[in-house]
Amino acid sequence: MSRRRSLETIMRAELVTVSELVQLSGMRYSTLKYYTEIGLLPFVQLDAGLVRRYPRVQALKRLEQIRSLKDEGLTIQQIVDHYQSKPAE
Repeated sequence: MSRRRSLETIMRAELVTVSELVQLSGMRYSTLKYYTEIGLLPFVQLDAGLVRRYPRVQALKRLEQIRSLKDEGLTIQQIVDHYQSKPAE
């Protein structure tokens, strides 16, 4: 098992793990995993180890957008449809 990175290191990193994204976003691990599974939260797959890494800046921006859309009353399915109808960011 690898050693945890400091918050300072995480804040400078281009790619972060889901656990690090939990720290940065304040969202639950299960929520982020669900968003990943339904395609709302893009990730990069590193080598054959099946390790998922999230582009820190892009992921945090997307999570803030999702929060905003939920605050406007959209359902998760409506948010998924919203992103599927838009060109990739």
